[in-house]
Amino acid sequence: MARIVVLGAGLIGGFVVSQLEGHEVTVVDLNPDSLNSMDCKVMCADALSPEILEMEEVDVWVNMLPGGIADKVRKPLLDNEQTVVDLAFTIEDPRNHHAGRMVYDVGIAPGLSNLWTAALKDVFKVEILVGGIPSEPDDGWSYMAPFSPADVIEEYTRPARVRINGRNMVLEALEMRHLVEISGIGTLEAAITDGLRSLLDTIEADTMLEYTLRWPGHYDKWLASSRNDELIEEWRFDSNRDEMTILYIKAETAAGEWTGFLLDRGDEKWSSMARTTGLVTLAAIDAALAGLIPEGVSPPEAIPELLQYAESRLLDAGVHIERDPF
Repeated sequence: MARIVVLGAGLIGGFVVSQLEGHEVTVVDLNPDSLNSMDCKVMCADALSPEILEMEEVDVWVNMLPGGIADKVRKPLLDNEQTVVDLAFTIEDPRNHHAGRMVYDVGIAPGLSNLWTAALKDVFKVEILVGGIPSEPDDGWSYMAPFSPADVIEEYTRPARVRINGRNMVLEALEMRHLVEISGIGTLEAAITDGLRSLLDTIEADTMLEYTLRWPGHYDKWLASSRNDELIEEWRFDSNRDEMTILYIKAETAAGEWTGFLLDRGDEKWSSMARTTGLVTLAAIDAALAGLIPEGVSPPEAIPELLQYAESRLLDAGVHIERDPF
């Protein structure tokens, strides 16, 4: 039995904690309502307080805090030689820290997308398309945020780092919009976002692009909007509404075209984004407990064994995956 401290009790945090049976788990969150349903030790506290960051004899820390504060817990934990599994999507590059052990970006994209891309041989071009959306569009946003709406807004505004024809470039978020037809789902709209991250340093493909998928009309509505503060309510997640998570990767390699596809529609209790993202996070926890996280800060693709852990977690939970062989 390991001692695990989870920072953040949102939708994904709740799922991860529910799957950590057999371990001594402590969940930390400032919102008491988020802690009410947790079947483990809970602490309604500031994750940045010494009371939390100086806890001793912790085997694995799991950072699932919103991007605005998540980076602030990394340095004290790593300086204290802790082992961290980090899901927080921040503009700060965690590789600036050098102590401790941490694997970061352990979600679907980035996350599983990194693992699939890194497993390819002699790759020339990679396009990653990912989205968590309602199963059907509506007359409004056709969207609800499966994680912090503030992080979604940052995703829509943060400049996107890409590579095109051998040149690393920075584009405005949501450029290169185009329609994509996905079998069994319909027509979605893809727009460039900043999801490649470490892949720009670890993969030598000539072209790499990452797109976020939404129902057509969503991006037009966003570009016409001027009140981001209202979106916290308008994008509130509705657990009674059917939704899905999609990951589609197209790659060109020396051996030909390679594709990978993931689709999940959640289950009776958990949303698809909580399940899929949380399952990759759980795989990273498994890898950490197995001693596979090296010293320093590592992206997912630096730990090849994580791919088998992640796919096993996803498939065992009934997530649909189909991909070409590597």
